[in-house]
Amino acid sequence: MKALFTGLIILVSIQASAQDVEAYGIFGGFNFPFTVDQGLQKDPRYYGKFTIRATPVGFAYGYDRVGHGILLTPSYVQVGQKLIIKNTTGGSVGTRDVQMNYFSVPVALKLHVNDMSFFRLSMIAAVTPSFLIKGQETMTINSPNQSTKLKYPPGVSVPTDPGYEQVYDGVFVPNMDDEVYVDNDKFTPFQLFAALGLRSDFDLNDDWSINFDGRANFGIFDPRKANYIDQLKNPAGPPDINGNPGAPDLYGQRREIYLSVAFGISRIIQIKHSYKPKVTTHTEAFKSANKPPRSTSGVHKGMSKQKGKKKK
Repeated sequence: MKALFTGLIILVSIQASAQDVEAYGIFGGFNFPFTVDQGLQKDPRYYGKFTIRATPVGFAYGYDRVGHGILLTPSYVQVGQKLIIKNTTGGSVGTRDVQMNYFSVPVALKLHVNDMSFFRLSMIAAVTPSFLIKGQETMTINSPNQSTKLKYPPGVSVPTDPGYEQVYDGVFVPNMDDEVYVDNDKFTPFQLFAALGLRSDFDLNDDWSINFDGRANFGIFDPRKANYIDQLKNPAGPPDINGNPGAPDLYGQRREIYLSVAFGISRIIQIKHSYKPKVTTHTEAFKSANKPPRSTSGVHKGMSKQKGKKKK
């Protein structure tokens, strides 16, 4: 019973001192991207590689009330996963780098798990419009003997450039150094991400707070343009290993996912509300509605005058 009473006192004191908190800040961080592409998963040349990308800089604006808040965090963000290129014997001979750089404007709703005066832990749900700055896919292949044999799947064109040679069990390819395989004009200029995560705001004092933000971000649309996707769906390019019309890659739906981690510091502007006690009993309500006059001197003075006349 004593513990319950103590808990109620703490809860009341927190609510009584609750205030709106507005803050502006700056942050930076990194993310772990995953390119989920059904076509690349079917291609024996490529295997996913653990990748870290930077979120070099971003700005934050937050407005918190009791129980909830809003948060805007416009930033420059890099997404897209690197893939290991393997030869016909399973050896790693290079990488394919899928990369998209966006200017993103996440708009988030914060639902507070707690509302302590100096610390707020919140669940976050966000929608993130993102505008493409640059997108491309590059290939790097390094082989000591200047020649690497890869297993091209049926449906993928074998390049006719110098250094490519088709044999019975694969295709010899030349060395490459960040050679552009898919250029910027194949990517859509706009992407939309949905995100879920957690955020903590720890107030160092009345003026400054430090922030931690972790989210899982899911791309809503395929990041490639429709005409390029049609090119993959309907091969009409140079022949594949069987002599049939090919395409640059095997077609498959693609979605970009990334786990983001950010750290920042914010300048606090506190907007306090005046505390108005609530009427909780009928007696207090009656007293509030029937307040006594500010001064009764006039009433008593009148009564004394009447008494004086009766004595005469």
